[in-house]
Amino acid sequence: MAAVLRIPIIFRTNLSHYVRRSNLYRYLSQRSLLQHCMFGEDEKIIIFSFRQLETHVRTQCASHNFNKISASKLFDVMLSSNPPPSVSSFNILLTRLRRIGDYPFVIRIYRTALGAGILSPNNYTHGNLIDSFCRLGRLDLGFGVLGDLIKRGWNPNVLALSCLIDGLCKHGRIRSAMNLFERMPELGCRPDVVTYGVLISCYCKIDRIQSGLAVLGCLVKSGCGPDTTIFNTLIYGFFKSNKISDAIRLLGRMFDMGCTADLITYNTMISYCFHNNFFDIGFGIFTKLLKDGMEPSIITLSSLIHGLCQANKLAEATALVLRFPEMGCVPDVITYCTLMNGYFRNNNACIVELGLGILGEMLKRGHHPNTVVFNVLIKGMCVINRVDEAGVLVEMMSEKFGCSPNIITYTTLINGLCRVGDTQTALKLLRDMGINKKMHWCKPDKVTYTTIIYSLCKLGKMEEALMVLEEMDANYSFT
Repeated sequence: MAAVLRIPIIFRTNLSHYVRRSNLYRYLSQRSLLQHCMFGEDEKIIIFSFRQLETHVRTQCASHNFNKISASKLFDVMLSSNPPPSVSSFNILLTRLRRIGDYPFVIRIYRTALGAGILSPNNYTHGNLIDSFCRLGRLDLGFGVLGDLIKRGWNPNVLALSCLIDGLCKHGRIRSAMNLFERMPELGCRPDVVTYGVLISCYCKIDRIQSGLAVLGCLVKSGCGPDTTIFNTLIYGFFKSNKISDAIRLLGRMFDMGCTADLITYNTMISYCFHNNFFDIGFGIFTKLLKDGMEPSIITLSSLIHGLCQANKLAEATALVLRFPEMGCVPDVITYCTLMNGYFRNNNACIVELGLGILGEMLKRGHHPNTVVFNVLIKGMCVINRVDEAGVLVEMMSEKFGCSPNIITYTTLINGLCRVGDTQTALKLLRDMGINKKMHWCKPDKVTYTTIIYSLCKLGKMEEALMVLEEMDANYSFT
């Protein structure tokens, strides 16, 4: 029985295709891939047969703990094996690396194995390589591999062509993507659901929803059934184009075609409805979600809180947050921030005070406020004219909580100062922005300038307003 022992060696990242194969093989037989991995001197992996090697590769790649280091160890064993592993084993390793997103390592392993003469790639190997190049933004190299594959007389698989189509779409080359899609039958490959999904997603992103529907029609005619992911993409596209009735009709068609809506479907629809004041439709969709036996996620419930706050149903929103644990969810910072913002939208001091109580609950639950939460709090303080306390909050943000105030923070505070008629302090704050290190170099924007100009005009201080307008025009950001 032959035992294969690993010898510690150095892996060079700049291996060239032009290195003579005999020299490269000699180099690899003397050096190890694992320069940076520490092993005990007595550690070794012994492979007794070709079948055992193949089983070892499959077992390692299926492990939940698989990472770059374990891949390096495995490839080291594969390099040292005699006879070398099959192309199927290499494909398994490359596929696993691709799935964990280590595309540069996929390419390095391919080039090293190919240069060592122990890999005879097939179309699946090339599919992994093309996908890796496309993910790294190297479409040119991806098409180069495709050309090499065709020269060898092999038909590219659906993975390779789908990756190239996706890459073309991401680079805005829609016409080229469609041309490649239409040529797929000539190349001996039929598009699958993933290929159609890539095109539909691309059309929805550029607001060409009708073209996306046309691709859906082609998908149905081809005999492939669209999956939930494709319908989710189209529904999101309709909402993005403010075509809510079309989105709901498509949901009905989705059910007719035997597809079931998932949590992503419902979250997309509920979030859109509540953010665009379609409260009744949003609550109706939430009711259907519960009827379908689904458990709402934190995203679903936070959208629902937003909707209730927008509808000024603060008591119902607060009661729903208290019921989160019953539904298996824990309120997060976004949930509390949404609820506080609902309370602070009201000019009633008593209601704003209740909103401040939510902050206490959030802190009690162990959540730390971020910049967005502080901006909401400052807005609430300014609404009830407690501007001095709002100013103290701005100072506390970085000193006590490590949050950096942003342009929204200072614009909100300036607006609060203008509300109470303290335009001089507001002007000083405006002119300190962008030059004061304590203010985190936040430069005023158009909203900041417009806020103070409006207040000055309202108070009849036209000369000061004109001066601020001139400052705004002189600012390079607005030229």
